[in-house]
Amino acid sequence: MAAQLESVADDAAGPQRPRNGRPRRIVLVAPFGLRPKGTTSARVLPIARVLAAQGARVRVVIPPWDDPGRAGQRWQVDSVEVVHTSAGGGPLGSAHILGQLLRETREFAPDVVHCFKPIGYSGALASILTASARRRGMPLVVVDADDLEGPGGWSGRRRLGIAGAVRGAQESATLRNAPLATVASEWLRQHLLRLGRPADSILHLPNGHSIAPRPAGRRSRAKPSESPEVARPVLLWYTRFTEVRPARAAELIARSLAAVPSARLVIVGEEINAGDRAATAAALAAVGIGDRVDWRGYEPDAVEGWLSGSHDRVVAIYPMDDDPTNRARCPSKIPQLMALGIPLVAESVGEIPLYLAGAEAECLVAAGDQNGFVEHVSKLLEDAGLHAKVQRRLKAGAARWHWDAVAGGLLDWYTRQLAIR
Repeated sequence: MAAQLESVADDAAGPQRPRNGRPRRIVLVAPFGLRPKGTTSARVLPIARVLAAQGARVRVVIPPWDDPGRAGQRWQVDSVEVVHTSAGGGPLGSAHILGQLLRETREFAPDVVHCFKPIGYSGALASILTASARRRGMPLVVVDADDLEGPGGWSGRRRLGIAGAVRGAQESATLRNAPLATVASEWLRQHLLRLGRPADSILHLPNGHSIAPRPAGRRSRAKPSESPEVARPVLLWYTRFTEVRPARAAELIARSLAAVPSARLVIVGEEINAGDRAATAAALAAVGIGDRVDWRGYEPDAVEGWLSGSHDRVVAIYPMDDDPTNRARCPSKIPQLMALGIPLVAESVGEIPLYLAGAEAECLVAAGDQNGFVEHVSKLLEDAGLHAKVQRRLKAGAARWHWDAVAGGLLDWYTRQLAIR
């Protein structure tokens, strides 16, 4: 099987193509399926759409090992071809999936192959192609990092032991050896520099949003005849239950609700790790606010859909434990909330201050500042004028975080890198 994979990698570029000019054909390799995790749907596909809108032919190849219901499916969306491999299975399942990723890459004859996440199937493909990257006619290989995956990051959090150490070794080797890298956060850029990567081989590519601006006056307002229950202030927690320890989140929320007794909590979220939602529910019950929680599901348009008919004064919260995993992250929910004009309070961890530049005084508190967090929340919930001012400021700032702006220079970056190979 190894010989077969090497043969496919050698032929991955298809016919030789000129190495100057803009890349015409680009393959983006996803790390996993569209659900339940978010990288493929919230990062890979939006970047693919931006590249396609600029005239490139783009194929996204997805190994749906965690989303088997879509195995084998193909479709075209916004000029992007989306291809799912089979889900694998059996002792040779992983090798079969990797072989399919290589074949789908080869058949597209790409100028650029951009592999998202330096671990798993996408990381393995990046390493295989990197071994042949300097041969004439081979595509430009780029690896993307949007998280810290090894023992210092997610593997340590999930206590993966030996498996986590193996994942960390793959992560470091892939990030160190790939010709080029994109990173979602400044922390990850510094991490790659510590691994020995030259600075000019790294592109900072934070997460964006795809929310179109709302026409003025679209959002409905409460009428005098409506029940006061409808118009109560709302604390919104938009989460995957991985950003903060349940007990600390529950304490912050309980104190915020105590400061504004008329407020209720709405949770828009879905767990990634089994048991996280239950642990959060237990923590909220333990601090006595379990009956003040409205649980909503998690869909890509869940927040936007819910708010379109909301008459409430909504303030979102984004508590973040200050640890390496969170410092490396680039939470896409922040620009989404900004684009929807939802005032929010967040802790200053990792990439969050970058998003909230210009609204720090009202929206940002130091990591671990419980008192400041509660004070900011209560002010935004109770002061209608402040709420409206912050709403306008965040919506204005969100324009720079639309994916068209964030990824608009990526094709030119590919072009420059191809020219100097």
